[in-house]
Amino acid sequence: MASDLQMVQQPVNTADKVPVITNWTPAVGYMIFQNDATTASYFYYKLILEVRVDDASGLLLGKIKQRRNGYSVDVSANKARAFFDLRSIVNSQLVDTVFDQNDSGVPFRTIHKIGVNTATKPFSVNGDRNTDETQVQTIYVKAYQEYSTSASEVPQEITSDTLAGTLYYISASLPLLTARDDDSDYIQGTAFQTYQGSSATDLFLSDVEESSGDYNITGMINYIQETDYHTIAFLNDNGNFASDIDNIIIKYYDSSNSIIGTLKYIENNSTNGGEAPTGTLTDAKRLLYFGCGAGNLEAQSVNTAARPSNFANWAYYTIQGAASSSDSYAARTKVYYFIKQDGSCKGFKVRRLAFRNSLGAYDYFNFKKKSTQTIDVNRNTYSTMLGTFNKSKYRYNNTQRGKKTREVTATLKETLNTDWITEQDANLLEKLIMSTDVYIVENSDTTYTQGVVVTDSSFVRKTNANDKLIQYTIQIEYANPINTNS
Repeated sequence: MASDLQMVQQPVNTADKVPVITNWTPAVGYMIFQNDATTASYFYYKLILEVRVDDASGLLLGKIKQRRNGYSVDVSANKARAFFDLRSIVNSQLVDTVFDQNDSGVPFRTIHKIGVNTATKPFSVNGDRNTDETQVQTIYVKAYQEYSTSASEVPQEITSDTLAGTLYYISASLPLLTARDDDSDYIQGTAFQTYQGSSATDLFLSDVEESSGDYNITGMINYIQETDYHTIAFLNDNGNFASDIDNIIIKYYDSSNSIIGTLKYIENNSTNGGEAPTGTLTDAKRLLYFGCGAGNLEAQSVNTAARPSNFANWAYYTIQGAASSSDSYAARTKVYYFIKQDGSCKGFKVRRLAFRNSLGAYDYFNFKKKSTQTIDVNRNTYSTMLGTFNKSKYRYNNTQRGKKTREVTATLKETLNTDWITEQDANLLEKLIMSTDVYIVENSDTTYTQGVVVTDSSFVRKTNANDKLIQYTIQIEYANPINTNS
């Protein structure tokens, strides 16, 4: 059988320099077309798409076999095509970055404290080095066919004629109705170019929206206490994603919006835990994290002049991705603001939550108002007969009991309240409610960083027009039970 296999539709156009987004469009895959009319002379005909990690010799994730999809033009012309959706298969391979990948052994410290865990490494690659899984995954596909030449024969896979392709996938989401590609040969379009890291208008992998804040600032604003931890993530592959972030530029300002001293920078290289965005890169290095919180910057030792303690009167600082020094630190992202935030004026404990956002990285939020903790206790009990029966005489003593507790389990729950917030921060909290991975982060009021679960099942959208002032209450449950000695 002559081969005329074609990939008539793919997830993205490689010329757009964007990864495939697994949780944006309802389906993510390939339309494979056999343009040879001789399919009519074969039996049990199927199209096959083989899916592997990395390349043709990589781990086999699946081999999908399908009959033609019933498109009437193909049926009348004895041709065949089928669509192969890879969304679930690829999502099974992508992982969140939970711990600092600079740690090669226990205790595998939290990603939120990069630059604190190892002062010489304020960057971290992505993924889970224990399982060799990553947030960005190279996926190789190969299309071929299966058929037999008679009705009595077992169909055979025909691998002499194949069609192959390789793309990069990331677990992220965009609104369903975001503009897709106007070329029907591709499912997804250029929308994710906003996060490339190639120009002064590009974004880090954060859901923070532009808003107005203290000191008459308008921009991408985060609020942070002096010891708080915070990370940003960004794509890091110039060849495949057009990303070109060689440095993170840091500038400190006082309350009159005057820059204090000169700009500071921390270079993105392997020595510092990252990797230059050019050359041959592994998937783990195609997305990087940087510790940009005041606590992270204070602990890092790569550039001690970039520590906040050097600027006693700082009111806020900025973070920006930039190209190499030879390019005069040309901007590769927007400026992100980190405004110093005091603790609660009424002595309430400030709870800082980190949550996996819609782009697969982390955003952060401080809950400054009253928080209330509740311990839910469950007891597993059983009953016994009172007395001793296996001695010379029956007896019982006054210390015996009929009902006993076999086990006690205790779960800590907490109610968190925001201060008055902007509409843009309210939108960020909506991402928190929908997040699959939430942590309460260590700070001056919280001893440990640990996993929590948001238990709210609904979220009332509030706006300045409707509600004037916006305040939210969030319910969380700690993911690990309290030890009860039972």
